[in-house]
Formats: sequence, C-alpha cells, structure tokens
Amino acid sequence: MQQQILFACCLLLISMGSAVGKWVKVDPAEIEKMMQLPQDDWLNLTLMGTKIGYAHLYTEKSRYEDEEALRVRADMVMDLKRTSTGLRLTTTRISYVGMDLVPRYFISTSNETGQEKQVEGRIKDGVAYLETSLAGKTTQSQISIPTDTIFEQMIGYFLLRRSIKVGDAYTLRVFNLDLMKPVKTDIKVLQEDQLEFDGKIEPVYIIDYTTDIMGGLTTKQWLGHNGTIYRMEVGLMGLKMVLAKTDMKTALGESGEVDVILNTKIFAQGEQPTPGARRLKARLRLTEGELEKAIIIDSRQKLKIDSDPRHGILEVNVPVIDRAETPNPPIQDQHDEEPAQFLKSSVYIQAEHPTVRAKAVEVLDGEPNAWKSAQKLCRWVYENIHDKNLKVGFGSALQTLESLEGDCTEHTVLLIGMARSVGIPARVCAGLVFQGDAFYYHFWPEVYVGEWVAMEPTLGQIQADANHIQLAGSEFESNSMLEFGEGVMRTLNQLEIEILE
Repeated sequence: MQQQILFACCLLLISMGSAVGKWVKVDPAEIEKMMQLPQDDWLNLTLMGTKIGYAHLYTEKSRYEDEEALRVRADMVMDLKRTSTGLRLTTTRISYVGMDLVPRYFISTSNETGQEKQVEGRIKDGVAYLETSLAGKTTQSQISIPTDTIFEQMIGYFLLRRSIKVGDAYTLRVFNLDLMKPVKTDIKVLQEDQLEFDGKIEPVYIIDYTTDIMGGLTTKQWLGHNGTIYRMEVGLMGLKMVLAKTDMKTALGESGEVDVILNTKIFAQGEQPTPGARRLKARLRLTEGELEKAIIIDSRQKLKIDSDPRHGILEVNVPVIDRAETPNPPIQDQHDEEPAQFLKSSVYIQAEHPTVRAKAVEVLDGEPNAWKSAQKLCRWVYENIHDKNLKVGFGSALQTLESLEGDCTEHTVLLIGMARSVGIPARVCAGLVFQGDAFYYHFWPEVYVGEWVAMEPTLGQIQADANHIQLAGSEFESNSMLEFGEGVMRTLNQLEIEILE
C-alpha cells in the first residue's frame, strides 16, 4: 500500500520539475532562450537520506501533427524493499505541448501492477480523450478541461514568464495526470537563495507548492533563473523525499535499501490487542494535524475528539449480521443511491470481465443470499491465493485471478471484483491492522448487504476484526488509487496508538 503512494508522489515531483508554462501564445524563440533547449536533467531520488532511485527529464523542440511543439519526456525508477522482497517501480511519460503551451498528447507507461499499465491522452477543444490499457483491456473516457486549468508540466514556466519575485502567490487549478482531474494548487515564492552545483554557485528561487490531494501534499522546489530544477523536497508520510540534480553516472548508480513496511509500522502502547476481537478501544494521538480528518467515522467506528484536535478516543465494534435480513443480489437500495456506484468496473477492478464473473458464479453455486454469497467469495479468495507474496506493487482483479498470488491489495481487489460482478456492491478500505507485533498499513474490502460490512480475505477472517482501523478515503477508486493515501499521509510516522480495551 505505501509503495503505491510513494510512487504517485514521485510522479508528482517529476511533473512539477518539467519547466514549461501556461496557455497563452508565446514566441518559440522566447521558450528556447529561457529554457536553453534541449534541456537534459538527471536527478537522484532519496528517501530518509538513502538513495532509492532516479529521475530523468528531457525537453526538446519537436513537432506534433504538423505544428511546432515541445516534447517532454520524464522517466522515474524507484527501488524499494517490503520486508525481504525487492520491488522496482518504473514509469515513463511523454508529452507533446503546443506553442500555446497546452498539451496536445501524452502517454504514460508504468509497471506498478506487475504488468504494463498505459494511459494515453489526446487533448482537443477543452476535452481530454483518454485510453487506459491494463491486463489486455482498454478503458475509454473523456475529461472536460476548463480553459483556466494549467497542466502539471506548465508550472515552472508559468512562474518564470511572469518575472518571478519573492512574495508572489497564486492559486491554480492544475490537471493531475494520476487523478486525471484538475486539483487546486497553492504556489508561493518564498525567497531567493544560492546553491552549489558542479563547482558553481547558482542563484535560485525557493518555491512552495501545496496540492489539495491526500490532505494537502506540500513540495518545496529550488528553481534556477533559467528554469533548471536543482532540488525538490516533499515531507512524505512523516518521511523526507528529495530529488536533487546530479550527473547521469551518479543518477544511474546503485541504490540503497529502504523497507517501506518495517519503517512505517506503529507499535501499540498499553494492552496487547486480542486477535479476532469484536471490540477495540484506543487512545489516538497525532503529532500534527486533525484526528477527525484522518479517521473514518461510521457505524463501525466512533471517535470522540479531546480538547486538542490531534487527540481522541476511538471505539471499533464489529456488527452482528442477521443473514435473514440481508437482501438477494443484485442489490439496489431504494433509500440509498450510494451503493449502486460500487457495482461498476474500473481499471483495477474489472467487475464486468467475463472471466471474473464466471469464477464468482462458479464459487457461489446458486447461493441466493447476499451475505452468504459474500462469505463464500471471501473464503474462496483467502484459500485460493496460495502464493501470498509482496512481488507486485498493485495487481488488478483480473491479474490476481489469473496468477492467484499477491498481498492485501490483490486479495482486496479480487474479492471486490467478484462481488460486484454478481451484484453485491463492494469498495476498498485503507487503514491499519494489528498483526503480530504492531499495526501495519493495509487494504481490505467492504461489501454492502443492506449495510456496509468490512471483510478480511488476506488474513482469512470473514468479518474484519476490531483490530482494523479505517483511515480517511472511502470512495469509488480512481485509475491510480491515490485517493486512498489521504489517511496514510495524515498519520504515517505521526500517529500513536494506546490500547485501552
């Protein structure tokens, strides 16, 4: 779970490092002079002071469909450890930007699913026409692009062509290529500074970007007067991630080891949680932020905030499900339209794929009751994913059904895909689970059987026990799953848990 969020935040850093600008028509010679095209930058990527990969940015003059354009290529490689398992995440993004500085075309390829995921977009007349391909299936969609939206790749030049000065502040709508939608971004020019690079002292501006995703993701950037990005920092999940300009040999050099699981677990204070518990009472303390924005409050979880908004008492109770009161699928709640949206397919959860549906129908063997059906599916997923490993960053439901391997993400998306395919609404939960010696960040599914019920196919629990603490983010999944990182961003390395009962 953590590696997906790290990966997406790295992409966000890279995108902000591409120095091109706004939608106003400008002289191509001005762009070439200011950016010193072609522009070729290599950057080291470090986490917690350890090198974990690199980024490469290359911008040049080009043509797209018989018009002058800029071609921007951004590559990122990140090496992580999850316990003893190594994981290499890679992405390549290529964009063609017209001389009005509106992107005409982009293509992004990445491997976080274990297979190649490709997103291709063509922008015309204020609309982005998108094709997302994964596991042999292509999904088409359209996104409206308001005329005042700035794309990620444009922010640097947006500032430079406005005669940047300390104190400048802007609030922009920035189109994010992970979420595929405009995101509010606050930009402030903090100060002028100098730094040493390649034996020379370079003047820079220090700029702060705050993006309205995952509770507010803040990036600090050291921008040269010619558009060169010398350094970027993000306080990510209580950790420090840095991209720093370097040479190609250093960037491609050997990486160290950072274990994103062992470095992010939370040891509980007080009593030891009881495995399989149906009730949990705990005192939660954040070092910063607001607890109410980090924790889901629903029928299963109750939170009482102290006078200090960072502290509170959490109670988790596992409900008793009356099988006789649950409806038969397909479930359509006439009093609540929300569950219906969780019957749809998405890039990661191919509920409409005939292979997924056929397996679900086979497992249910004619079972009419929704709750009994959900139990059968949960048990089947747990028993049939034989190879429970951490080799894949984020596999899809179809991939997991074919490989029958993976960790909590793969167990979760497979159960959700199978449940949706037979008319049982289901959605992703992100949060913490106590396992062995500590709380670990984790995914599990919820199904709707007249009420939302948390299940646990990864650990073999029909109902998720009370040692599951759900964090912020409970909506229909996007093509990146990035929205489920909000609770993680608000709590990781910032949350203390004291078990009271």
